[in-house]
Amino acid sequence: MSAKNLTRLLFSIAIFFLTTTAAICFGQQKPPPNPQTDDVLRINTELVQTGVTVFDKQGHFVDGLKPEQFELRVDGKPVSISFFERVTAGTAGEEKQLAAAASATKPTGIAPGASYRGRLIIFFVDDLHLSLDSLARTRSTLKYFLENQMIPSDQVAFVSASGQIGFLEQLTDNKAVLAAALARLRPIPNTVLDTEQPAMSEYIAIRIVNGDRDAAGIYMDKIVEATLTKRTEDKRTVNMNAIYEQVKVRANNIARGLEFSAGSSLTSLEGLLRTSGQIAGRKLVFFVSDGFFLNAKNASSPSNSRLQRVIDMATRTGSIIYTIDARGLFAPIADATNSRPFDPKGRLDAANVGEGIMSQEALSSLAGDTGGRFLKNQNYFDAWVTRMLEETSNYYLLAWRPESEEQKTGKFKRIEVSVVGRSDLTLRLPRGFLSGQPAASAKTQESKPSTPEAPKGKDASLISALGAPSARKGLPTQLSTSFLDVPGSGAVLTASMQMATDVLDYGPDNKQPAAIDLAGVVLNDQGKPAGSFKNRLNINPLSSQNKTGENPGVIYNHKIPLKPGLYQVRVAALEEKGGRVGSAAQWIEIPDLSAKRLTLSSLLIGGQFVGSKQTAGGATSEQLQFSVDRRFSSGSHMTFLTIIYSAAPGNGTPNLDGQIEISRDGRPVVASPVRKIAVDPGTDLARIPYGADIALRNLSPGRYLLKVTVNDRNSSSNASNQILFDVE
Repeated sequence: MSAKNLTRLLFSIAIFFLTTTAAICFGQQKPPPNPQTDDVLRINTELVQTGVTVFDKQGHFVDGLKPEQFELRVDGKPVSISFFERVTAGTAGEEKQLAAAASATKPTGIAPGASYRGRLIIFFVDDLHLSLDSLARTRSTLKYFLENQMIPSDQVAFVSASGQIGFLEQLTDNKAVLAAALARLRPIPNTVLDTEQPAMSEYIAIRIVNGDRDAAGIYMDKIVEATLTKRTEDKRTVNMNAIYEQVKVRANNIARGLEFSAGSSLTSLEGLLRTSGQIAGRKLVFFVSDGFFLNAKNASSPSNSRLQRVIDMATRTGSIIYTIDARGLFAPIADATNSRPFDPKGRLDAANVGEGIMSQEALSSLAGDTGGRFLKNQNYFDAWVTRMLEETSNYYLLAWRPESEEQKTGKFKRIEVSVVGRSDLTLRLPRGFLSGQPAASAKTQESKPSTPEAPKGKDASLISALGAPSARKGLPTQLSTSFLDVPGSGAVLTASMQMATDVLDYGPDNKQPAAIDLAGVVLNDQGKPAGSFKNRLNINPLSSQNKTGENPGVIYNHKIPLKPGLYQVRVAALEEKGGRVGSAAQWIEIPDLSAKRLTLSSLLIGGQFVGSKQTAGGATSEQLQFSVDRRFSSGSHMTFLTIIYSAAPGNGTPNLDGQIEISRDGRPVVASPVRKIAVDPGTDLARIPYGADIALRNLSPGRYLLKVTVNDRNSSSNASNQILFDVE
């Protein structure tokens, strides 16, 4: 692009954002392919998918294995493998491979070296079982990951067992959202603690409930002492069996509280896995806890059945759970209250043997039975998280069909996979599933109040898509959000939607207009509405809108002034005739410019003039549209634009320089020299435009990160912003 055209773009950026009305124009970039037209998740209960990671003795992934080398058994019985693929997690091809495995068909359209699309990472903080010290270590670990290990393509969520993080418990690539979620983590009071004296630990209570009379001895002695103090009878007249039952009642009360607390954590985890299962791809869940007790005496206890449901849900949704004992290095016989009663006979010391191990049993089972690993008695959480992310980046995907009769039993089935003749290899995989339909959690079994005034028809479809935890893909829909500070209006958010038009129904002769109904909502960080819109677009047949032979997309822009804060924009699109539904969501942070700190607006890329518009005064202004899907042809050019706010004036002239960096998969590809930013005479110094034209001819197809940094020499400060884009 010539310098003259770039100057026109810089000048037109203000005009583009001065109006807060919607604008419609047609984009010229090719929309993304439609991988599927069915936007409803269907878990095929007849076909089970199992991801298997294979390691050699050095801990390296073993590549190049063939399907005939794998042997799969369910409850000890051999099962034929219907589908086999080697998968790289987080790539564009993974979703296609998973979709193909559901029907046992060969995936198509996967290019060698498929572009990286990012990891799906969830940190589940079991705040119902975290001490104050452990919570502090957990916050430190999550903060370190956020600042040093998360890459721009990652989709990450911080989730709490108690739900205290609230609306921010969502997968996102926005670090500001995750930082806000982390700030909401607070200690949860332990409601299970025993208040009687002498104190009874959780572990001792379980031992007593399970019939350990020795563990109850010290508590029985205390009751006897109190009884003899009040009465003069000889100790031989005291009914020790009655006193033992009295101690058991106290222990049972503690055990029931533990059962409820453990069940709450597991039910919350099961719900998380169920929801995240609507997102294609391998999910890594890091479960951080101090551990909790299950009733080991009764294998069919509610907690143990919940544990089986969690393992089953992990198997069905492609989730791997890595558990972390947040206590790190700890004394294995220390009780939870740290207030062990005086016991000269040493009975509690004997009874407490195995306490640390038992508190870790659930964590060990969660990891081992879902294909993950358990980190215990270690304090190097940060490095371990990175290692686990690396070791799960490649896996083999096996799909198989259980026997039809077994699917009806509802029993827990054990899965075993081995590589024939290679006993030296280590395999990690989900180890079980519940045959038949997954058992519903307690929450899903609750009846919901009827809503007689609930919307129907297209409104219901749009509302359902807006509330869905994952994007609907029936109608390919892209969303781009940006903000600029507009004179007289303040910060203005622009939500730009792009819908593919080559999939629309133009009638039997392909000459009839099509229509798309649109809806959008802007939510603040509490999940409360801050704005909304609804509209209908009439789309002419392709023959009249596509003269170049490219697949077009229609773009709709909606603008809304907003106060500083975090916002999520959700949009949905519904094709009138075909009923296809598409949706998308994106977070954006509106900064507080009143703080007078050097700040950049959103990065706007791929700007182009798409027509003209007549103003109320009769003048004509050019229409400027930026890329929504951020996809560019190899060998083309890409412009970027941003606005610099709160630059220090110095002696009346800002002293700014900028640098442009492009990276791929965390590796630098392009880095420009630091260059001075020219400020033309007459420029509004409160809003200084900065842009450039970047040649893409040396970039191979794939996903890239553009980072723009501006340095203010007058105030010795800097600001940066970044955005992902694709080269095809």
